[in-house]
Amino acid sequence: MTRVCLPAAILRDMLDHARHAVPDECCGLLIGSTHSAGSRSKASDMSVCVVSSVPARNLRRSPTRYLVDPADHFAAIRTARQDRRTVIGAYHSHPTSPPAASATDDRDASGAEFLYLIVSPVTGTVKAFHPSAGRLRELPLQIVPDAVTRPGL
Repeated sequence: MTRVCLPAAILRDMLDHARHAVPDECCGLLIGSTHSAGSRSKASDMSVCVVSSVPARNLRRSPTRYLVDPADHFAAIRTARQDRRTVIGAYHSHPTSPPAASATDDRDASGAEFLYLIVSPVTGTVKAFHPSAGRLRELPLQIVPDAVTRPGL
């Protein structure tokens, strides 16, 4: 099973971004890495580690939709490459509800290897998802305390 590791400091940054964007959704990109658990890795034995988040402009400026500005996406790709990382996913907020995947989120998601995080400024929580069979499926998410986070994870 794919597991997602998210440092608490990054969660705080995303929630802060979400709170400042209310009443609209915020969005951003996730930089990190994917690790296999063992030498005979399967997709189900993967661990995804988020090492940074990059706020992006929401071109939709909507309380129920988001569209990451392509210029921000390309800038995040360049930044990730400089650090020998990749853009592994995106995050967005649900400004007035818990972080559950909506029908719109299911429809707009693409790329089975892409990670989606949904944050809720209402509940102060986050959930992780990945596309599978036309919908977003929730992934196990571990919030790593700041003291445990290691540089270069």
